[in-house]
Amino acid sequence: MKKRHKILVTRELTDEQLHLADDLGLEVTVEPAIRFEFRKNWSSVVSSIEEAESPIFAFTSQNGVKALQKLMEQGYTPPANVVFYSVGEKTASALQELGFTAVVPELNYGEQLGEKIASDLNQSGLKGAVVFHFCGNRRREEMRQTLEESGIDVKDLVVYETILNRMNINGINAEGVLFYSPSAVEAFRKSGGFRSENLPELFAIGHTTAQELSIESGRNVHVSPETNTEDFLTFTSRVLNEIRN
Repeated sequence: MKKRHKILVTRELTDEQLHLADDLGLEVTVEPAIRFEFRKNWSSVVSSIEEAESPIFAFTSQNGVKALQKLMEQGYTPPANVVFYSVGEKTASALQELGFTAVVPELNYGEQLGEKIASDLNQSGLKGAVVFHFCGNRRREEMRQTLEESGIDVKDLVVYETILNRMNINGINAEGVLFYSPSAVEAFRKSGGFRSENLPELFAIGHTTAQELSIESGRNVHVSPETNTEDFLTFTSRVLNEIRN
């Protein structure tokens, strides 16, 4: 009989992902660490974009793409000459569903995205380019810093807000906890999640999240080799099976 492991996941999963977890021997408790609220007034965003001679749209999360979709549902059409960049294939796929093709760097980090944009602009010699970063209020600064160091104008368009939830984690008996963002780590901490002396195994979907998780917990963190939920769950199952054998 296959061993089963109880895990706590800090974001909602689709039915397909829950079925996969069950097939992998994972018993999932979902306790969302964060939620999102999208911008309602878009006039300043549109005005800022319209002032740019050569606009570039940069996305470091699927929520940025969702925000663009909401803006388009209100009748907005991006400029014909805009160039799209994104971190990660899933974000690029979300843009594809809106009809846009994005340039994706090899590594899934904001710093690498900034380096890719800077390199492309340097090769093209495009003048007057402005990079519009569709981001949340808790954005990281690596991409902005990389672009500014290259002398490129970058504007943060704060199109959604990340809100930390008060997590109900008392009494949850889990062998592993899965984190998707530094904000989720912070929400877990503020909910008392790191107070226990017997923490379960800690899993992060990316290196940025892993760094925050390691700092907060003082523990070893397991980092998923891929930044998608399916591989994350498979990785978690493998690690827990190895530990419990």
